[in-house]
This record gives sequence, structure tokens and C-alpha cells, in this order.
Amino acid sequence: MLLSQKKSGNIPALTGLRFFAALMVFFSHFPIQTENQKLFLLQTSGFNGVTFFFVLSGFIIAYNYLDRFELNPLQSTPRFLLSRFARIYPLYIALIIFSWMNSGGYTPILPYILATQAWSGDLFVATGLNSPSWSISVEIFLYIIFPILIPVFRTLGILTSQNKLIALALIIISSQIAIAIYFSMPERASLLATDPASSHRWLYRGPAYRSLDFALGILAAIYYKRFFKHKTSSTGIWSFVTYSCIVYIFTLATSSTIAGSSFKWDAAYALPYTLLILSIVISSKTQIAKLLSGKKIVMLGEASFAFYLIHVLLGSMYIRQPTESMFFLIAHQALFLGFVISVSVGLHICIEKPCQKIILELFRKKEVPSKISIENQSAAIK
Repeated sequence: MLLSQKKSGNIPALTGLRFFAALMVFFSHFPIQTENQKLFLLQTSGFNGVTFFFVLSGFIIAYNYLDRFELNPLQSTPRFLLSRFARIYPLYIALIIFSWMNSGGYTPILPYILATQAWSGDLFVATGLNSPSWSISVEIFLYIIFPILIPVFRTLGILTSQNKLIALALIIISSQIAIAIYFSMPERASLLATDPASSHRWLYRGPAYRSLDFALGILAAIYYKRFFKHKTSSTGIWSFVTYSCIVYIFTLATSSTIAGSSFKWDAAYALPYTLLILSIVISSKTQIAKLLSGKKIVMLGEASFAFYLIHVLLGSMYIRQPTESMFFLIAHQALFLGFVISVSVGLHICIEKPCQKIILELFRKKEVPSKISIENQSAAIK
């Protein structure tokens, strides 16, 4: 077995980058009105930040859990699922219940409690009760399949062969492109998001399709942990990749051609986001990596989950005002954004972290008595 050479744990630069991805999604919902078409398109294309989150999820989970799932997936699965549940479910369900109460309690809440809403072909079910929550439904599905994917990759030789890993990555990317082309055909390209057969349903909010993004993130982590060898010369190349990916992503987001195609939902962004994540981890000494690793940015990144979940719910406070003053529009947006950030940090500190700690400690305490009981039984037998 080929052992990983890198340690597990948090990667500050990627945590900081999460905030900017969440910020992109924020501006897609609350764009500053401007006559500059490129700038407006850049904002409204910000939903592609969701692709970043799915790729990042695969990378971070594989970065931290690869070895243990390769050695003993069955034993590792319960603790893994518990840690993921403790991380995202408390705040998710709190906001779901709040949204349900705001709706008068008439919306069937069971699909949202079970986090299965993203599987619905009905847009109003998938995005009901706090619309960003559909992606949490997808995320939970990805958590469930992770313990299966690693043994499959091991069987295929992906964990021990760099060539097989690259081949699988190319197959996934080709599949994403082929599926996007299929949904770009005339009879499908014109379908509205409300249509169950639309590209929005299958390529943007579809859990099965999003597993491809997740798999790319996993493969990037495997490459970094198992096959990448640090060299001074290669660091400079990966630094160039970082900046190139950022420029490329911004170029895609301001392209009217991409914005009018099925590629906008995911296929255009999956590879550059994968390379961006990988390059930032490898070239951790670059200025952009250092910027993203700053304490304040990392704090915002840690609160980005709360930011992502709460920003639409707070949207009723943001009423667009008809004005020709760009200063007023920017000031108005800045105040609202500052408020959303403040609330998200508060939710992260007061709900996310305490609930996560309580859940993990609760199950840890349940495990301790069982171990003591086993020891007592062994002593009695002796």
C-alpha cells in the first residue's frame, strides 16, 4: 500500500477561499445594478461558486480521511458520518425550521428534514424553505457515497497509479463536457429551470451529476497526498497555475457565450476550480495563498457556511432602490453585506461550533462507558 506523505488537518488558504466563493453566490442573488454588462454578468454568474464548494468538499474530505478509509472503510464510516452530521446539520435544520414557520407551517417539511429535496424535479420543492439549502441536500449525498468511492478507487488502482488517476480525471471531465453538450441541444437548451428535464435540474442541482465534481476533488487530494513531490521549480509552475485559473474563471464568468449555454452550470468551471484548489495547496507561499491564510479571512471562511445559508433569508431586508447614484448603490450593498457577514459570524460562533462540539462529545461519552464495561468484564473473567 502506498502511504500518504502529507499530514491531514485544516488548510488555511482553502478555508479563506471559501469566503470568496460564498461571496460570489451572494452577488449572484444581490447584484449591484450597473450598465457595465461585463461587471453585471460577473456578478450574476457567481452561482458557479457552488461548483467550487463541491470540488473543495471532495478534496478536503479525501485529504483528511483517505488513509483510514483505504485501511478500514467499514470501521471509519460511522465516525466520519457523525462528524459530517455534527458539522452541517444543526444550523441547516435550525434555518429550515425557521423558514418553515415563516411559511405558516403549510409546506411539507419531511423532505427538508431528511435533506432529500435536491432529488425532486420540482424546482419549488428543491429550492423551497431557504433556497440555498438544496446544495446541503447534495452535500449529504456526497458524504454518503464517499465511504464507497475510496474502496472503488482502491480496487481500480487509482490510489497507487498516477496514470490511472489522471485517466479517470480525464474521463470525468470528458463526461461533464459531453453531458453539457447534450443539454445544449436545441430541444433541451430552451427548457426553463422549472422544467424537470432542464439542464438546471440535472446539471446544477442534481446530486448524481454533482458527484463528478466531488470525485474530481477526491482525485486532486489523492494526487497531492500520494504522487506530488515538492520541488522548488514546480512550485513556481503551480503558482502560475493559481493566477491563470483565477483569470480564466473570471473570463468565463464574464462570457455571454458561456452564460447562454448549459456549460455555465458546471462543466466550464469544474476543471479550473480543481486546479485552483490543488495549486493553492501546493504553492502555499505565494502572496495570494498568504492573503487567504490571514486570520480574519480564515475566520470569514469558517463562517462561510452560515453566510451561504443565511444570506437569502435576510434578503427581504435588501430592497433595491431606483437611483442613478452608483455611490448610493455600492453603499447600500456594502451595509447589507456587512450585516449578513455579522449575522453569519454570530451563527457560526453561537450555533455551528457549540452544536458540533456537543454532538461529538455526546457520542464520545457514549463510547467510553462501553469500553470501561468491556474492561470490567475482562477483569471479571480473569
